[in-house]
Amino acid sequence: MKLYKDYYFHPNHSQRAALAALFVLLFPTFFPNLFGPLGRASPSIFSEWNAPKPRHLHLLEAALSTQSSVEHQIKVWAPLPNQGWKHCPEEPRSASSKPKGSNGYIQVFLDGGLNQQKMGICDAVAVAKILNATLVLPHLEVNPVWQDSSSFEEIFDVDHFLEVLRNEVSIVKELPSEFSWSSREYYATGIRPTRIKTAPVHAPAEWYLENVLPIMQSYGVAAISPFSHRLTFDNLPESIQRLRCKVNFQALAFVPHIRELGETLVNRLRNPPVRIQNAETDSQEGTNDLDKQGAGKFVVLHLRFDKDMAAHSACDFGGGKAEKLALAKYRQVIWQGRVLKSQFSDEELRVQGRCPLTPEEIGLLLAALGFNNSTRLYLASHKVYGGEARISTLRRLFPLLEDKKSLTSAEKRAKVEGKASLLAAVDYYVSMQSDIFISASPGNMHNALVCHRAYMNLKTIRPSMTLLSKLFLNKSMQWSEFQHAVLEGHKNRQGQIKLRKEKQSIYTYPAPDCMCQA
Repeated sequence: MKLYKDYYFHPNHSQRAALAALFVLLFPTFFPNLFGPLGRASPSIFSEWNAPKPRHLHLLEAALSTQSSVEHQIKVWAPLPNQGWKHCPEEPRSASSKPKGSNGYIQVFLDGGLNQQKMGICDAVAVAKILNATLVLPHLEVNPVWQDSSSFEEIFDVDHFLEVLRNEVSIVKELPSEFSWSSREYYATGIRPTRIKTAPVHAPAEWYLENVLPIMQSYGVAAISPFSHRLTFDNLPESIQRLRCKVNFQALAFVPHIRELGETLVNRLRNPPVRIQNAETDSQEGTNDLDKQGAGKFVVLHLRFDKDMAAHSACDFGGGKAEKLALAKYRQVIWQGRVLKSQFSDEELRVQGRCPLTPEEIGLLLAALGFNNSTRLYLASHKVYGGEARISTLRRLFPLLEDKKSLTSAEKRAKVEGKASLLAAVDYYVSMQSDIFISASPGNMHNALVCHRAYMNLKTIRPSMTLLSKLFLNKSMQWSEFQHAVLEGHKNRQGQIKLRKEKQSIYTYPAPDCMCQA
């Protein structure tokens, strides 16, 4: 019996290892919040609460101690020169290209975030034009990531939308009563002959004429779901391309309260409270000259470093085994095994430019481009993976870092708080008013603003992910060498017009489809 007791109460090494493994497996089941997604649950004790130290300390220390020159500041804030492209002349208001009559009603159901939905709205108007159909205001699906149920009317100014397009396409706010059965709920409960689920990605105009028009003519209505990216970018009449541009740049205006909040943020960024200057600082003429170059100006940084992005990339962000465990668990919970850890090593992923830039890395990029610690930086992001601890290095480089919460009261933000699409709309508005926009990683917001700002000839910095990854992997590189490589690699990535190539998106490259040569 004693032997049995000793064996029972003093397990051997293999048993202890088995018990430990079982504990690791069951721990997330009993304490799910510790592994929860940022923004949808409590922060994870295995990732956000254990922010890593700076990974590029030698570059950071050099950036903090290096003074930007006045010449650098003049160049970095200089607006883009005229590039030989302009907005195409407007047709006379009296001229209408809208055909008489209609072949029926067309409905579309749009998923994705704000900018993906904007692209879908532009395509929906174009498809209605192709089919000579009456478009019902697009239905915005609940965002699966941010759980936002905001409707078209809650984001966009409907009256403005209808007025801008009244001579182009017939649009109604809702279906007539005889078609009230054609609802989202109706299509969710079974297979319906009026719902088209087979629209191919980047379908040509002919596909809609052959597959959608007959259904619409038979039933009076046709509903297309899913609809995102369902219209080609190529081989369309110039009038259809121009119509998409008109929707994108003119018809889709945000509702007044979003524009008002955006304007408040812009005014506070351009006209900050007067800081009490240190007498010693005032006596430094060079410092004053530097500050003058950026006075009244600001940069918008779309950080795009949320937990979804970090987990999906399968990259290492310096948090050690705890972070890897948390991100692996997150991948399993959110994507149920559809997104596996990449077969590439972290270094291979970085060389390929597939790892999102961290707040520290985007800060070093900005510093190398010539922005100094008096630069006003507006952070346009929903949630930052790791929270303030992760942002702290960026804030050391740019202490005048602002966001919606630092610039406005909770009362001012009440109508948009907790609604990801409305918050993104505010950030989009502020981004369009900024002197310079930069996004840490490509994505729908990045592409939409690259396009819109190119259309307006505004400065937009596009980070070279592959170049920066190689530079950051070189741990012996000195600041002067790093800065020279950054400046050389980004001199043609600051908003210069690039003509759209075949299969490229009209919502990223506005010329030549949306613009005319001067």
